[in-house]
Amino acid sequence: MANKAKESNKKIWIARVVLAVVLIAALLISLLWTDAINRKLGLVKTVESAYDGNSTDEVLSPGEVGENLNVHFVDVGQGDACIVELPDNKKLLIDAGDTHKENKDKLLSYIEEHINDAEGNDIRYFDYVILTHPDSDHCGGMGDVLSKYPAKTFYRPNVYSSYAKGDFSDPAKPTVQASVSAELEKYNSKDTLAYYNAIRAGYNPDKVNGIESTVVITDATDGQTDVIEPEGVEPNDPNYYSLTFYGPTEKSFKDWNDYSPIMILEYHEKRFMLSGDAEKEAEADFVSLAKEGKGKYEIFDDDFTVDVFKLGHHGSGTSSSEDFIETMTTAQNRQNVIAVISCGEGNKYKHPHTEVLERLSAMGFAENNVVRTDTNGTVAMSVRGVEENGTVRYELFMGAEAVRRTDSVPLTWSRIVLIAVGVVLLVLIILPAVRDVRKSMKRASKGTRRR
Repeated sequence: MANKAKESNKKIWIARVVLAVVLIAALLISLLWTDAINRKLGLVKTVESAYDGNSTDEVLSPGEVGENLNVHFVDVGQGDACIVELPDNKKLLIDAGDTHKENKDKLLSYIEEHINDAEGNDIRYFDYVILTHPDSDHCGGMGDVLSKYPAKTFYRPNVYSSYAKGDFSDPAKPTVQASVSAELEKYNSKDTLAYYNAIRAGYNPDKVNGIESTVVITDATDGQTDVIEPEGVEPNDPNYYSLTFYGPTEKSFKDWNDYSPIMILEYHEKRFMLSGDAEKEAEADFVSLAKEGKGKYEIFDDDFTVDVFKLGHHGSGTSSSEDFIETMTTAQNRQNVIAVISCGEGNKYKHPHTEVLERLSAMGFAENNVVRTDTNGTVAMSVRGVEENGTVRYELFMGAEAVRRTDSVPLTWSRIVLIAVGVVLLVLIILPAVRDVRKSMKRASKGTRRR
């Protein structure tokens, strides 16, 4: 009987330990989604205060002289969307956020409220639209935006849509397939509804608003399409601007992110570096060409610097390498460069990554020049003329909507998990162990008295 009791007790203990391990493992794994769980359960609160600086509306007001160049980094959650109002009143859109209705509605509302034509009326179309790559956090809202504001010229990545459930077939499929290497075929197509909707809308087969769309596969080596500039305006003209593609320079990559272009927008010697999710491989390709300094890459000398640096891939550690930053900025000017990060509040990817923020700080970026859509909302910038003592100079102005910070309530998910782990150990291991020890002591005591 004693042996049977011991065997039964052993099985019970094994069951207790297994259950404790499973429960504790599940609780610890749940910590990976701490931010999301905190928000879902209302365990954190977002506190918002006025931005200590110019508001977006103040920045976007007309300049004293000349024409403005306005750049809007629109808050679309965990995604990317940038609108550029060019000095000749043409409008450019780079990406359109993700598929979530809330974020698509935010972008559409922003366009309706802030983007007007030369007469101050609502726009009917975008002159240029650039879809950087096929991931849904960049192309997810494109179909909705272009169905209302079609593109006159649509720049698309060298990736064809292989989604086969619609009535539209991607015209670029033969061209794309012919241009990619065999070992990279996996990344020459994308089979998602979001990308299908974006590509279909880019071609505008329904001729929305009577617009005949021209489609261009983004290629920084194509001398005919690698620069967007005003028609009939020479580079030395005060109204000249340029958006130049410096990447991609390859036809195929082993990551969809690397199809993203690397672009520089320039107006009156103020420069914006803009990109999608280009990773370190695409950045390294660019840096290599910049160091060679041939052709259009000769501008990247030791004195070259941008004024605004849009971090790649939402501030991920896989982008914005040290070499890339050094090519785009100088050590002397880095404290004045504005670093922009487009990411969603409390996103599950933890963008921007700590290592990237630490890299910016170590390389000399000023903390107050690092702006983020998750904490500042939509960030707007404007290059406009200011007259002083009869002399006109062009300056860069920046404004934001707010400063958001997240405050925790006393009981957060990590604390709940810590308490729960303690309870599991107490109930399944510690208390039963104490009980068994007491029983053993009682049995031993009874045995001693019998003797």
